[in-house]
Amino acid sequence: MPEEVFDVAIVGAGPAGSTAATVLGRKGYSIALIDRAQFPRPVACAGWVSSKVEGLLGDLGLSANGVLEQPFRDVTFYNADFTKTAKPRVETTVGYVVERSRFDNALVKAAEQHGATAFLGSGAADIRLQESSVVVTLADRRKVTGRLLMLASGRGSDLLDRVGFPRYPGTNPLWTAQVEAPLAPPTGPAEPRVTIVLGLDSGPSFGLCCLTANRAVVNVNWAGDRDRAIPMLVELCKAALREKVIPVDLTKAARTATLIRSPASAALDMDSHVAKHTLLIGDAGGFISAASNEGIYPAMWSAKLAAKAIDAALQSDVSQDQLMSFDTLWRTQMADHLRSPHTDIRFLLPLIFQNQPMADRMAAAFFYGENL
Repeated sequence: MPEEVFDVAIVGAGPAGSTAATVLGRKGYSIALIDRAQFPRPVACAGWVSSKVEGLLGDLGLSANGVLEQPFRDVTFYNADFTKTAKPRVETTVGYVVERSRFDNALVKAAEQHGATAFLGSGAADIRLQESSVVVTLADRRKVTGRLLMLASGRGSDLLDRVGFPRYPGTNPLWTAQVEAPLAPPTGPAEPRVTIVLGLDSGPSFGLCCLTANRAVVNVNWAGDRDRAIPMLVELCKAALREKVIPVDLTKAARTATLIRSPASAALDMDSHVAKHTLLIGDAGGFISAASNEGIYPAMWSAKLAAKAIDAALQSDVSQDQLMSFDTLWRTQMADHLRSPHTDIRFLLPLIFQNQPMADRMAAAFFYGENL
C-alpha cells in the first residue's frame, strides 16, 4: 500500500487529538488524524464540561455557543443519603452541558478546516518507532508516516504498550458508569440543574445527576471495590427519583450499565509522557481531574501544551530534547487541576453542609480544579 508522510501523526480524534491537530495545523504543519471510528460517533460521557474550556475553544477558532449545549450554574450538593443539601454561591457559568458526539465531531471538522488529513473508520493496527520517524499501519493496511507521533487513543488503549507506556497507570482506580434517558416531550427545567452526591462511600466516591429540558443523566464515580459500583448506581437512581432530582426511573437501565475504569489523575503517577518521537495526551495519559472525573477540558489542555512541545521539536535538530519539555510543561501548569483536593474528603463532608464558604470552595474544586 502507498505510504503517506506527514509532520505529525495523531492517533485518536477525540478532544485531545483533534485539539492538537487544529493547533498544529494552524501553524502550517501537515497532520494525519487517525481514528477507528467514523464521526459523529457516540461516546459515554457524564454530559458536562468545565467552563474553563471556553478559552481553549477560542484558541481553536471556535465559540462555546457554537459547539456546546446550555451553560449552567444551578448546582446542589447532597450527602449520601440525601438528608442534607448545600447550594454553593455561583455567580457565573461553572460548566456547559455537552452532547459528546456533536462536540467531538465539531472538533474533527475544525482540525480538517485547518489542514489536517483525517483517516477515519480505520484505526491504528500497529506502530513502529523508527530511527527518524514513526510508521502507523492502519487496519485497512494503509501506512502513515510521521516525523513525530501523538497518542490520544483513549483509556485502556493497547497501543500504549507498543511504545512503552503503561496501559493503566496509577494504583487507585476510579470506576464510572452512567445511564440517561430522553425527556419527550421536553419536561425538564429551562436551565440545566446539576446535582452532586458526595461521600457515597463516606470518602471520595460521588454521584452526579444532570437534568436538562430534554434529558436526564445519572452518573456514579466509585473509588471502592469494583463489584459495588453498579449496585451503587442503581441505588443512586432510586434515590434521585425518590427525591425528585430526576423525573424518570433509571434503575432498570442502571443494572446493565457499562462499567469503565477511569484513569483519573493517573498522569501524576506516570514517570513520563514522552517516548521515542512520541507524546501521550488526553485520557490515554491520565489527564482527567480527580476531583470531578471530568476529562474533556484536561484532555484539550494537555493537547495544547503537547502541541507547543511538538512545534519546538519540529524546528529543532534535537527533536527528542524538545519533546521532553512536555513533562515539565504539563506538570507546572496542570498538576493542581488534576489531583484530588489536598485534604481528606471524609473530614470535609460535614463542613460542606454546615458552612457556606466550604460549600463554595467545594464547588470551585469540583468545577475549576482549585485546591480546597
